[in-house]
Amino acid sequence: MKKILFVLLLLGIVLNSCKKDLLNKSPQDQISDPAFWKSDGDLQLYINNLYSQFPGWNVTGEGGTPLLDAGTDVAIATGLFQTTKNRLDGVINVPSTGGGWSWQNVRAANYFLDNIDRVPEGGKKNQYIGEGYFFRAWAYFTLLKQFGDLPIVTKSLTTADHDILYGTRSSRTDVVNFIVKDLDTAISKMGDKSSAGANRINRDVALAFEARVCLYEGTWEKYHANDAFKGTTNGTAFLTKAAQAAKAVMDGANYSLSTGDPHQAYYELFNKVKTELSNNPEVMLYRSYDRAAYGDDFGNEVWNWPNGSGITKDMVDMYLCSDGKPISLSPLYQGDHDIRQIIQNRDPRLVQTVMNPGDPITISLTGDTTKFVVPQMINQQGDPTGYDSQKFRQPHLDPATGLYSTDLAYIIFRYAEVLLNYAEARAELGQLTQDDIDMTINKLRDRVGMPHLTLSSIPVDPAWPDYGYSLPDYLYEIRREREVELFSEGFRYDDLMRWKADRLFVGKRPKGAYYTAELKSAWPNLVTDANNYIDPYLKVLSGASGTWGFNPNKNYLMPIPTNELTLNPNLKQNPGW
Repeated sequence: MKKILFVLLLLGIVLNSCKKDLLNKSPQDQISDPAFWKSDGDLQLYINNLYSQFPGWNVTGEGGTPLLDAGTDVAIATGLFQTTKNRLDGVINVPSTGGGWSWQNVRAANYFLDNIDRVPEGGKKNQYIGEGYFFRAWAYFTLLKQFGDLPIVTKSLTTADHDILYGTRSSRTDVVNFIVKDLDTAISKMGDKSSAGANRINRDVALAFEARVCLYEGTWEKYHANDAFKGTTNGTAFLTKAAQAAKAVMDGANYSLSTGDPHQAYYELFNKVKTELSNNPEVMLYRSYDRAAYGDDFGNEVWNWPNGSGITKDMVDMYLCSDGKPISLSPLYQGDHDIRQIIQNRDPRLVQTVMNPGDPITISLTGDTTKFVVPQMINQQGDPTGYDSQKFRQPHLDPATGLYSTDLAYIIFRYAEVLLNYAEARAELGQLTQDDIDMTINKLRDRVGMPHLTLSSIPVDPAWPDYGYSLPDYLYEIRREREVELFSEGFRYDDLMRWKADRLFVGKRPKGAYYTAELKSAWPNLVTDANNYIDPYLKVLSGASGTWGFNPNKNYLMPIPTNELTLNPNLKQNPGW
C-alpha cells in the first residue's frame, strides 16, 4: 500500500509539475524513495497508471469512442458533443493555453524510462520497459495528429536543458521516425499475449499500433505532399513499414476475427454485456468496466438513447447491397424512403448498426421489452438525423440497480483494424494482390456473409466519393470497407485528415433520413431540405449557405496556444493560424 501511494504521489508531481506547460521540468530532484525502483514490481506499479490515458467511456462523452465519429461526415453531433464538429466546421479559435498542447504523458513516460536502469535485470523488467516505450509513442502520436511538427524530448528535463526547452520543432517526418523507433524498441522487449500478461500491451499490440501510425503518416505525406502541412518524404517508407507491421501480426496467428451467425456476429462484438474480452480472439486490448468496481458510468449509459448524435445519409448509403454492388448499381436496392426499405438486401452490418423497428430499447428486470419504433429526435439527447445508432447500446437493465448496465468493455485495438491497415497500405503502395484482399477484406465480408471483393471485377460506382483526386477502383472499395467496418469507433476524423479529404464536406451540408409520414406524425416540426431529407443541425454551420466551414489552408492542424509561443518564439505557429 505504501508503494501504491508513493506511485500516485509521484505521478501527480510528474503530471502536474509546470513550466507554463512546455516540456515541464521533472520532479527527479524533488522526490525520491530508496525503497522504490528496486524491482520489476515497482515498474509495474508505475506503468499501470499510464494505462489511464487510453480512451474509454467517460462522463464528457468526448473521449468515448462513439462520440468521436459524431461531428464528422458520417455522424452528426448536437447539444453537448461538439468538439469534432467545431474542428470540421472551422470554428476553432487560437487558445491562450491548453488546446491539446499538453506534455504530461510524455513527461510521465520519460520519467519512467529515466529510472529503469535502477531496477535489477530479470523478472518481467523487459515487458514493462517495452510498455514505457509504447506509452511515449502513444503520447507523441496523440500530439502529432493535432499539431504536426513537435519538439522531440527523450528525457526528463531540468531548467538546465535550455536548448530543449527553448528549441524548435522537429519535422513531422522526424517525429514519426522517433515514434517508430520507440515502437520497434517496445516490440523487441515484449512477448506475445501469453507472456505479457492478461490484457496488457504486448508485442502484437505494439505492432498493430505501429501499423496504425505508419499508415496515418504514409498517407498524410502522400496526399499532403503539395500543401503547407507536408512532411519531408512521399510516404512510401512509412506505408511499407505499415504493411510489414500489420503482416507480422497476421503471421503471428495470435488473433483472428470473432465469427458466428452472420446476422449477429458484428453486433455482438460491440453490444453484448461483458466486463472483459480476454477470450475474444479479435480483441487485442480493451478497457474493462464493471459496475461493482466503477459504479454508474454516464459515458456508457447515455448510449441507451441517441445522446445528441445520429448517422448521416451519406454513411447509410455507403453500405453495399447483399449482391456486393453499391446502391447505385444493384437491382436489389429498395430505396431510402423508409428504414424498412433501407435495410432490405443490404450488407448485414447495416441492420446491425442502425436502429430499426422492433429492436429493443429497454429490457426490464422482468424481461419486458420496450421496442424501437421511431427515433427520439427532440431535446439535447435526441437523434438529429433520423438514423439512430445501436452500436455500443446496452438495453438490459442491471438487476442490482435497475439502471442500464455499464458492464461493457471498451475495445482499444481489434484485429479487424490490422487487416484493414494491411490492405490499405498495400493498395497505397500499388502492390495489392488478390491474395492480400482474400486475407483481409474478404475475411471481414465472410463474417457477415457478403460476396467477396475481386480485383478483376470491381463495379465502377458512379457515387464513389469525390476526394478531389482519383483513386484506383480497389482503393475506393478498401476505404468503403474501412468506413463500414470501423464506423463509430473513432477513426473517421483521422481518416479525413490523413486522406486530405476536405472535398467530402467543405461547402456541403449533411443530410439525415427521409422525412416519412411516420416520422412527421411523431415529430411534426422537423426542418428538411428541398428533397424532404431531415436537416440534421439545430445550428447553422459557419460556411457559406450553412455548409461546413473547414478551411483547408489551416484546419488540418490545430493552433499552438499563444502563451507557448510567447514563452518560446522558436516554436512558430502552424500554417494559417
